[in-house]
Amino acid sequence: MNTENLTERVVEKVELAADVGTKVANMVGNAFESTIADSDPSSGAEEETILNYFMSFGIHILMVIIVILLKWQYDRNRYRYPKGPRDWRDIKDAISFHRKKRENLLNLATDYPDICTVLTHSGRLVLLNDPTLINEIFVGRADLVSNKVDGFLENQLRYKEGKHIRTGIVFRHQDHNVRIIHKALVNHIDNNLVGKRLDLAVQEQLKNMRLSENFDVRRTTFYFATRLLTSLSCSSTPISADDKTFELFEQNLYKISKAIHADTFQKSAKAMLSQLTGMSETLDINDNVLDYITTWIKQRRGGESKRSDNVNDEQVVTSTTKINNDFLDSILDVIDESSPNLDEDDIAACVLDIIMHGSEMLKGALSWLLLYVVKYPEEADTCRREVRDNGYTKFNLSSAESLVHTQAFVKEALRLSPVVPIIIHSTLQDFKWRKFHIQKRTQFGANIIALHHSAAWKESEKFDVTRWIGDNLSTIPAHSYSPFGFGPRVCVAEKHIFNLLTGILGVLLYHNDFEKTGPLPEPNEGTFGLANLPPKFSLKATQLSSRS
Repeated sequence: MNTENLTERVVEKVELAADVGTKVANMVGNAFESTIADSDPSSGAEEETILNYFMSFGIHILMVIIVILLKWQYDRNRYRYPKGPRDWRDIKDAISFHRKKRENLLNLATDYPDICTVLTHSGRLVLLNDPTLINEIFVGRADLVSNKVDGFLENQLRYKEGKHIRTGIVFRHQDHNVRIIHKALVNHIDNNLVGKRLDLAVQEQLKNMRLSENFDVRRTTFYFATRLLTSLSCSSTPISADDKTFELFEQNLYKISKAIHADTFQKSAKAMLSQLTGMSETLDINDNVLDYITTWIKQRRGGESKRSDNVNDEQVVTSTTKINNDFLDSILDVIDESSPNLDEDDIAACVLDIIMHGSEMLKGALSWLLLYVVKYPEEADTCRREVRDNGYTKFNLSSAESLVHTQAFVKEALRLSPVVPIIIHSTLQDFKWRKFHIQKRTQFGANIIALHHSAAWKESEKFDVTRWIGDNLSTIPAHSYSPFGFGPRVCVAEKHIFNLLTGILGVLLYHNDFEKTGPLPEPNEGTFGLANLPPKFSLKATQLSSRS
């Protein structure tokens, strides 16, 4: 069959199809006109209106679906993420990531030594397992990421029109207010606490620490940490078991802490629900806590005249003459520099961040230290002999550095069980990095657990205090140990935190012998909330004589 014959046959079939189509169209048109002519006009109008309504509704729904699919395909083609187990078929693993973080973080670091993308209950997470990559994002690109807003301190999710994200510890890094508040807190610790009020404040709370023959470690360390941070945040606050108002404040904070660290499947479901609805089980509790903190601010400001009637129905706070020496004062002193201006709600949120985040970190560290004391009694006895040889009966930050073995014990315990096992930040804008194109509000995670258990550490799973002593210090791998954060958003007390923990542990070991009263959790266990905590356990404390 030649080409000309084939072409003629195709043309004939096309013309035939066109004729058939024309005839069908004419038939449909005639039938439609006949129906219109024979039907009642008013009845047809009503039916046509209802039909048009449903057709219009269906078309709108279809268009929305099409737009969503096009946007999904556009983002999929536009953004490039690292490879990883990010398929939605892994939804079960995504939910369990919220609960079994330690196990999952180590497995992911093994499967993806450098970087991977994980879909979690809270969204996409780019997990950094290599120290070089961690430093690139958390230090080199710190202006593009912010600390993740904690879903359990809901005051941080409330914004005022025309204001930046508020609260002290979790401000956006590039926000002007975060820089002045972070700097003010660091300067206050260096200039007004260290060598002055801090020693007395810590020793007072150590004296009031309720140790008994069967004490709940997490509860006891929480109340110790909360009272210490409260006294450092607002020194004029009456911290006493006889004060019913403060007792309620403590109890509310403890309820929040328990909700954060509940390790159940229901907790994972609630976390996902909070992401979708913005509702949370701790919202009402936070309101009560913030109201209590606001009374501190009003009392501190004292006789200052109120000027809220003249400024947009919003109370304005100005710096005041220093009458106390605490975190609240350091924040009030920089109010005139703030932009937008910090009001009472902002300051209350800052103070809540300091108390809640600080107490969670301190509680977590002390809980792990006491667990390791009982797990490794020989090392604990060595630390006890050291503190007794040095006569370390009372807390003193500067002399805690001389407790070499005790500080090595602290560092090794926090290497195996870091208080912050993963640091999560969120991108503030789209940006290109290496061969990837990262979307705004993508979470970046620094895998601290992976760093502390990497192949760079000799026998990384072994609890070995000697690796931090003497010549062994030179073998510590660079950029592979960071239990308290990275870069400009590191803990405000980072320079003093090891001496603080060493001194507290030293005083506890000097005066007490600790024994287990039941099954103990393994060091590789833990529940993750604001901090990594060991599962609930109790110990027996036996007071020692000064000469024993």
